[in-house]
Amino acid sequence: MNALEMMKTYSLDKLCDLWDLTENMNSPEIPTVRGWLMDEIERRNPDGFDAWLDQDAPEDKDLRRYVLN
Repeated sequence: MNALEMMKTYSLDKLCDLWDLTENMNSPEIPTVRGWLMDEIERRNPDGFDAWLDQDAPEDKDLRRYVLN
């Protein structure tokens, strides 16, 4: 099972945990991983995800509040 398939098995809460965990990582792969996380989070809660993006300056730390409500 590859990383994208694994993400589909995680809860939305777990995806947010991974999002938070990757916030301060500087590995060259992190932007790709965060993109995959955003895609899966958006798939699970498109309205909450869009509300987060619609903020004037969406903060990483606020994503959980929008998608887990």
